[in-house]
Amino acid sequence: MSSPPFLPFNAPPVSEVKHDRRLVRRYLLQSALRLNAGSILFLSLAIALLPLWLNLSLTAPGEIETRKLTPYIVGGGVVVAVMVWLALMSNGIARSFLARLGEEGKALSAEAMASLVTRRIEAPFNPYTTFDLCTDSLSGLALGTALGYSGPPAFFHDPFKGRIVLGRWRPLALGRHVEVRVSFDLGPNCHIELRCRPGLAWFAIQQGESLKTAEMVSTQLQLHLARHASALNAARRERELERTSLQARLSALQAQVEPHFLFNTLANLKYLIRTDQRAAQEMLDHLVGYLQNAMPDMRSASSTLGREMDLVSDYLAVMRIRMGARLRYAVEVAEQLRSLPFPPAMLISLVENAVKHGLERASRPGLITISARHESDSTHGLLSVSVVDDGVGLTEQSGQGTGLANITERLLLLYGRKASLFVEPGDGQGVCAVLTVPIVGSHA
Repeated sequence: MSSPPFLPFNAPPVSEVKHDRRLVRRYLLQSALRLNAGSILFLSLAIALLPLWLNLSLTAPGEIETRKLTPYIVGGGVVVAVMVWLALMSNGIARSFLARLGEEGKALSAEAMASLVTRRIEAPFNPYTTFDLCTDSLSGLALGTALGYSGPPAFFHDPFKGRIVLGRWRPLALGRHVEVRVSFDLGPNCHIELRCRPGLAWFAIQQGESLKTAEMVSTQLQLHLARHASALNAARRERELERTSLQARLSALQAQVEPHFLFNTLANLKYLIRTDQRAAQEMLDHLVGYLQNAMPDMRSASSTLGREMDLVSDYLAVMRIRMGARLRYAVEVAEQLRSLPFPPAMLISLVENAVKHGLERASRPGLITISARHESDSTHGLLSVSVVDDGVGLTEQSGQGTGLANITERLLLLYGRKASLFVEPGDGQGVCAVLTVPIVGSHA
């Protein structure tokens, strides 16, 4: 008596896989019928053509009926014998497949014995992007190698119907092939319907080929879509981090600009309280008006041209109290332009530079003119705001400090190369500063 095979001390017990008896009977019967159906079709065609190649030229009239029936009698016997032989062969092949499933630890399932297997995949992209990604994934050499093809799969795609078909050879409908359909439902997401069709392999004994093919193609598509989604999410996170960093830098730069005007105004107010209380009261009223307009946008990256013009008017009113007749100003802005978006704290810096570096250094009265105009180019609308003074003109000290440097950096951060700041000598004397920004959003 032979001894039982040696097992390691800690080896887990081997559990025997039991197949569903109803599925097994169904599978054995299905295998026999499929194989016999193909053979019967072939033999029936051969028997129908048998009289054409048999020489039926009869010499004796009495032998005609006998000779006519002979091919069919012989053919019928051959068909019965072949059917019995095929039934036995299909039973052996089917049971071999069942044994192989048991060795792999798998139980027979309805999909393993089916010739048509379907899968549904949810895609996180719109239909057009999903179709392009599916086409790119299914037409590659890697998938053909994984499916056991000698090269890239035979491939067909119709972008208008969202349909992709691939198989081992052409015509695709004759062999086992995979059909992928992308739904064109409206929305940010869509789904993919995958069907593995047998073609002429329907007449063969099914040994899980359709299931393996469907799972392999489905896994390939899911991995490709997941990689693309992961790359997009990484890029989105990077853009979000960049936007957060940009907002932090803008806030830091703007924080440098806001106290610049406020500290100078408070210093002027402190002086006027001691010398001219009426002028101090007027200056305080304008300062309160400025703060009422400025406070809602102290930490905002956007404002409107009208609000910035109001801030400038309050500032110039304060400075005119201090400078007296030496300062005159004019604001020329059309009413329809006041609602256009405009970055905050930039116009104040330009006007403050015009006062500090232009008119305060001059020994004569000066004029500051502020105007705005709408321009258009081939891609988008532009809003240009000009600050022109007739002061001492450009000097070595003009524009030094945080004012113009902050404006230039903030424009680059907000608009890239679409915005610009030009500072040039005015007509005859003084300085002309032109700030141009793109009109974004619904105002463009």
